[in-house]
Amino acid sequence: MINDAHFIIRQFGGVKQLAKAINKDPATIYRWTYPKNKNGTDGLIPSSALSRISEAAKRLNIPIEQSKPHSASLSLDQGLAHSHQFINWFRDTTPYIHAHRGKTFVINFSGDAVNDALFSTLIKDIALLSSLGIRLILVHGIRPQLEKKLVDGRHSSQVFQHLRVTDKQTLDMAKEASGTVRTNIEAELSASLANMPGSSSGISVVSGNFIVAKPIGVINGVDYQFTGDVRRVNDERLLKSLDAGHIILVSPLGYSPTGDIFNLRSEEIATAIATAIKADKLILMTERTELLTEKNALIRQLTTEQAQRLLDSSDDQQDDTYLHLQEAIRASKLGVERIHLINRKINGGLQLELFTRQGCGTMISIQPFEDARPATINDINGIIELIRPLEARGLLTYRSAETIEMDIDKFHVIEQDGLITTCAALYTYPDEKIGELACVAVHPNYRTGERGEYLLTMIENKARAIGLTQLFVLTTQSSHWFAEKGFLPAKFESLPSAKRNNYNQTRRSIIMLKALS
Repeated sequence: MINDAHFIIRQFGGVKQLAKAINKDPATIYRWTYPKNKNGTDGLIPSSALSRISEAAKRLNIPIEQSKPHSASLSLDQGLAHSHQFINWFRDTTPYIHAHRGKTFVINFSGDAVNDALFSTLIKDIALLSSLGIRLILVHGIRPQLEKKLVDGRHSSQVFQHLRVTDKQTLDMAKEASGTVRTNIEAELSASLANMPGSSSGISVVSGNFIVAKPIGVINGVDYQFTGDVRRVNDERLLKSLDAGHIILVSPLGYSPTGDIFNLRSEEIATAIATAIKADKLILMTERTELLTEKNALIRQLTTEQAQRLLDSSDDQQDDTYLHLQEAIRASKLGVERIHLINRKINGGLQLELFTRQGCGTMISIQPFEDARPATINDINGIIELIRPLEARGLLTYRSAETIEMDIDKFHVIEQDGLITTCAALYTYPDEKIGELACVAVHPNYRTGERGEYLLTMIENKARAIGLTQLFVLTTQSSHWFAEKGFLPAKFESLPSAKRNNYNQTRRSIIMLKALS
């Protein structure tokens, strides 16, 4: 890890964000940037703080390592190790590539992102998504570009509740800023697409008046003049452009049927578009990692209800976190299946979030696991891959592929982007109104997300619905987990007669029973 204070502060998104991440006073962070004659450290981070910064960076998925050139004298073993890493990465990524192909993503990024030196890298990542067959609508902001024009023109402008009062002169500046930013983005995209696989297919970038707007009017005594609201999205034109293979670029301006132009928030436009066309994902590229636990760990997943509670508990409604959460919740309630908040300063953040199991941002969805469902014949291989390591360790009884195929109607699974992360089965003994919870397995990378609990609830609800009054489980090493879920130790005689006849004495499984109220 390098000890360049300016670089580290920039990677964390500012002095305050770094101070919060490592539990330091911001004044201490500032001193790292001062020269020694002013009691500073000349831009170097003290060695005593390096380990704390490293831990925080890992927690928040913030890259802080300098890239090192590959040595020309790599040994054969080292070369093979790198090759195996690539192969493993490629294998892990392939299910996501298949799952995302043909899907529609709406991506929103700010004017700050456009001004950043890393913007060309972000555009290359976006072009890569397009080359993988993902349909893209990009919505950009212009806030810093407009503010610069206001300062240069010595024209004052007020902002209330994240909304700028847009008079005629401010609107003219917004149109100028929007045109400049849009043109620059189109140029970056054109250059990136030209170097992408499949560029000969003629992928192009299109813009247009896709947004019908209306004036916000007067709120709390403030006349917002040419600041507008989304009235309607021209979803038919958007979908036709997507079907034609275009990347769509939308600026934060809207047009009324009377010919007026209005200044809109880009986040609102992105949400309106995503809900109108029922996009598969809405991605909000944020200026920092916003959703953290009390211990400053990244919150990787929230239901809409959990996000609403977090929003309601916010004591700073002027912070951008409040705005992004508000839009995410609105999009989720209006039918967008998944909304992702990603720190746009993470190099490769889009790819990390979309193509790795761990991700690097926060996903919000209406249900905790919207892909929890009864298993089908197509899930057999996924179930086998999930349970084989547990069978090898003696946690589960071995089941052949033929057995799983015969019993597939008894299984429920949770799937994420083509990967079976969780499974469980329900075997019923209707004469005795009892059921067996069997083959409970959770992928090692997903054991912190309460997937097992969620699937258990589904199994219990199904058991109640078919008239069962009890549920039993046989376990060798997970008795504490089942006890936490309401299962109690039971005797052999508690098992249904058919199960007693087939009980495997050599495994010496613990019998646990739960009454279904």
